[in-house]
Amino acid sequence: MNSTQSPPQALDDILQKLYGFREFRPHQRGLVEGLLAGKDVFGVMPTGGGKSLCYQLPAHMLEGTAVVVSPLIALMKDQVDAANANGIKAAYLNSTLSHQEAAAVESAYRAGALDLLYLAPERLALPGFADTLRQNARKAPSFFAIDEAHCISEWGHDFRPDYLFLSRLRELFPNTPVGAFTATATEKVAEDIEKRLGLQSAVKVRASFDRTNLFYEVRAKKDWEIQLVEFIRKRPNQNGIIYRTSRKSVESTAELLKANGINAAAYHAGMEAEDRSRIQDAFIRDDINVMVATVAFGMGVDKADVRYVIHGDLPKNIESYYQETGRAGRDGEPSHCMLLYAPGDAVKVRRFIDDIADQAERQRSSDLLRAMERFASVPSCRRRSLLNYFNENYQEESCGGCDYCTGNFQRVDATRQAQMLLSAVARTGGKFGAIHICDIVCGANTAKIRQFEHNELKTYGVGKDRPKSYWRSLLDALMAEGKLQQSRDQFPVPQITQAGTEVMFGREKFHINEDTRVEPEKVNQRRSGQAVQIECHEGLFELLRVLRKEVADAASVPPYVVFSDRSLRSIAATMPESEEEMLQLHGIGQNKCEKYAETFLTAVATYLKQHPDAVNEKQALPSAPAPRKETIKRGPSATTLVTHALVKKGHSIEDIAQQRELAQSTIESHIAKLIETGEDIDVKTYVTDAQITLCQELFAEHGMDALAPVIEAAGDKLGYGEAKIIRAMMQKVG
Repeated sequence: MNSTQSPPQALDDILQKLYGFREFRPHQRGLVEGLLAGKDVFGVMPTGGGKSLCYQLPAHMLEGTAVVVSPLIALMKDQVDAANANGIKAAYLNSTLSHQEAAAVESAYRAGALDLLYLAPERLALPGFADTLRQNARKAPSFFAIDEAHCISEWGHDFRPDYLFLSRLRELFPNTPVGAFTATATEKVAEDIEKRLGLQSAVKVRASFDRTNLFYEVRAKKDWEIQLVEFIRKRPNQNGIIYRTSRKSVESTAELLKANGINAAAYHAGMEAEDRSRIQDAFIRDDINVMVATVAFGMGVDKADVRYVIHGDLPKNIESYYQETGRAGRDGEPSHCMLLYAPGDAVKVRRFIDDIADQAERQRSSDLLRAMERFASVPSCRRRSLLNYFNENYQEESCGGCDYCTGNFQRVDATRQAQMLLSAVARTGGKFGAIHICDIVCGANTAKIRQFEHNELKTYGVGKDRPKSYWRSLLDALMAEGKLQQSRDQFPVPQITQAGTEVMFGREKFHINEDTRVEPEKVNQRRSGQAVQIECHEGLFELLRVLRKEVADAASVPPYVVFSDRSLRSIAATMPESEEEMLQLHGIGQNKCEKYAETFLTAVATYLKQHPDAVNEKQALPSAPAPRKETIKRGPSATTLVTHALVKKGHSIEDIAQQRELAQSTIESHIAKLIETGEDIDVKTYVTDAQITLCQELFAEHGMDALAPVIEAAGDKLGYGEAKIIRAMMQKVG
């Protein structure tokens, strides 16, 4: 296809056929068209904003193979599975492949049979590997796509030295376009990325960082164990991630959840690599619902249906918080982000910061932590706070998707109370911790107060009409607003700033937002963000969810690769009766329809027979016509070509399935595809003459579109795999 002349409608048609999407998300089209035109592109888009489509789609349309550089080996297989599920020929090269598998992938690359090749940056840096990339039958790399591009910047929160080699791409491949993609980059980091990659006249897109389907909430870390268990119990069968800062807290939290009947597991760097890999795979495949982990977990997980992310401790900066919460709701469905906050958490983080040798880096980290503290401790629109941090002006008066905007907060003058706290700090010389200052104002009778005779101070007991929790919260607000600051001693204590002096002497007012809800902990029952979940027949949805898991396990892919939750809900809502109707639903492209429609249509029909009243809840299909059933670029996928290489060596279906750790049904589908596209496969290796004759008769009677009637009529004489192979033989191309 001549990409530079692709009209908008042609792009829309291909989008529908591959992904089952009716339209591009904001900013996607510009990046896709930029790469198709041979330009450099730079996309800063939020997690879940559709970055991968921006390079997958042009890679499928252009001659040659696009090379995707990704920092995480664990993520590559899931990305490749998802691309192949949509009919995009993708493969990866990394250390997890056997020598035989790696050779098959390199062979497929040289033959020009791949749309996408995923690599880790360290492989790209291997001596001579650049020459390997030039050996492509169709074209040298059509373009490079640098995922997680912020890793190349030392100003970024996740700098990786391995990425520095990418600065040589322009020198090694001077005429090959480069696309940089990241979910998190301040203006300074973005400038550094552009400079290091040598992007030239790039098409730049900075999408909104607003994840409208996410609900943001901050709760006081009080009785947090009870809060945590109750929160998760209200979300049975939903997938979630809980972040803790230490290995010990990860393990204790996981044990707490398991003791309360919740399907949870722990994940941290202290575990054996094999155990981490096993647990991660179990989470991706829905065998575990809740992952309790340190922040090391997540970047290697491309799981679209995480319904909540909980931070049990304060993140070190807003960029980390934004990236970690961004792992929720990547499929666009309503999801929840909850931060359990205690002021003491910041003190723990600050101790690590104080150990940083470089003074400039120490100051920078301290400033980033203060911004995170302000987000957690000052009641205001959480969404606005996040977007303002990324220099995005949020205009809405109420976001409708955070605890502040859905609660009953009111602005109150707290100048007098602030003066009491500031005075207590001043009268004790700025030498005592936050708890002691609050004890003074509350009039507590502690040994420490008596020891230092602080019960003789004028401020002693002036705030005894309010609970200690109020004063601690107010002190946090003063800290967050820069009226107080932490000392840089081994044991940090609050000290008054110049701005705090202005408040203490009445030259400036101090206001806070007070939550007047009686039961603020019930915020989680409110709607999540502004996304609307598709209403559907819940019984059918649950049945389809279980079926999806079975189909995914058989194919050795994560469930969301088969269908997203949104697609499942669309099926349960519209109850389609044909492949044509399935193709009208969101997220169901031609390739997925060919693979899975028959199985799910049969399940819907069976359910309606068993529950005839359910048809009363059937909703109308989307009005737009279904796309034409025609492939855009025929040919076997990369994983099918690996199977082909083993078939040619005489391996049986069972042997190949065992060697590749795939289901036999998947290998049978590969063989059927190879036959259909004209590969020289001896069909009688897999089926008998009697089965071929029987199939021909049954296909003549029932048609070739659906296998279920043929299998049912054949009884035990024929299986799905054999029927697929025979049908492919009858439809053989060429």
